[in-house]
Amino acid sequence: MTSMRLRIFLVLILMTSLVWGGSVVWVQLQTRAEVQRVLDRRLMESAGMVSSLIGEGQVVPVIRPPAPATGLGDGQKLSCQIWTLGGDLVAKSNSAPTQMLATSEEGFSQRTINGETWRVYTVQVPRTPYWVMVGDSLAVRDGLVGSVVQGLLLPALLGLVVLGFLIWGALDAGLRPVRRMAAALVGRDTKTLPPLDLPSDASELHPVVHAVNDLMARVMAARQRETEFTAAAAHELRTPLAGIRIQAQVAASTSDPQARADALKLIQTSVDRTARLVTNLLTLAREDEASPLNEGDRRWLTLGDLLAPLNTDKRLQIIGSERTLHVVPARFELVLSNLLTNAIAHAHQTIRIAIEDQADGPVLIVEDDGVGVSPDELSKLGQRFYRPANSRSDGSGLGLSIAKSAVIAHGAKLGFTASPLGGLRIEIHELAIR
Repeated sequence: MTSMRLRIFLVLILMTSLVWGGSVVWVQLQTRAEVQRVLDRRLMESAGMVSSLIGEGQVVPVIRPPAPATGLGDGQKLSCQIWTLGGDLVAKSNSAPTQMLATSEEGFSQRTINGETWRVYTVQVPRTPYWVMVGDSLAVRDGLVGSVVQGLLLPALLGLVVLGFLIWGALDAGLRPVRRMAAALVGRDTKTLPPLDLPSDASELHPVVHAVNDLMARVMAARQRETEFTAAAAHELRTPLAGIRIQAQVAASTSDPQARADALKLIQTSVDRTARLVTNLLTLAREDEASPLNEGDRRWLTLGDLLAPLNTDKRLQIIGSERTLHVVPARFELVLSNLLTNAIAHAHQTIRIAIEDQADGPVLIVEDDGVGVSPDELSKLGQRFYRPANSRSDGSGLGLSIAKSAVIAHGAKLGFTASPLGGLRIEIHELAIR
């Protein structure tokens, strides 16, 4: 497993080395050029000094011109020659060769003598038949430049190593809030999953902390729904099962044929109710576990086509059956089936399904002329296992929950209000309708 700290460290060291190396190369080139200029200037000054001595008549057989104060060692002393215009060697310094250092031309030049290359400055002494040639070996020059550059490189390399340790330590300190957050997650109570505190010294971790807290909140909400679902399902199943057991005991203990028949009929009713409850529980569980809707699964279908398999009640009125809806057929038929089943269970004479154009867009409406629901209970509709007090249905209270989950999966909203017909009005907003 790759360490994030190691990866960042390597990137920083690589970038630092590139910048540092570029700076060192630049300093090396600048230093080499500057040293060359200093040494050339020394040649010119030495040649000028010897030329002035000759002009004053102070020529000696062996010349040892003093080196300017440049901080150079004995190995960098200059070599000097004095030649006549006719090509005769008049005098030279101890370190100078016997061959002419340069051609008889004033200015700077380079010449190789016995395998050694010289940098020479030549000047003609005014009003005299003499050439003054002052030079130094390029090998000596290169050694001098190398020693100067080496003196610069060693501190640079040492500084890079020190910088590497400092970067590693800074990364270790910078990642400390991450380790604290990891320790806080490990120590969290798995039953309550309290949210993480925002680190005050690491604002970059705030999005991560918000995401983790949101995830823990959703996990706790899902766990709470699961607990409530399990408790409610157990409660709903307990009642019909208890009824079945009692009626079975009655049927087994009575000798009256009519009483036995009534008990068996009640057993059959309870079994049917239990079967519907189990079916709804399985449907709701599948709806909860269903993957998000894929846009490729949606189809444009008319309201009439979606209601065709369900339109079996003579009280049903459909308005806008030619309008089309962009839905996943199987999952939206589940919505219409549960809404229609609820309306059929409570309607007196009229069930109305329509598409109305409102200010916020087309709205699908399912309403009935039943007894309706009190304003206090409207906000509770759609909750699992909730049945209004005046409900005429013996259902489990899961139909509207199933419809609500499927509507939300379509990106729409389910709302409940009182119907002008007198009963319940269910509206589906933000559904793709044309």
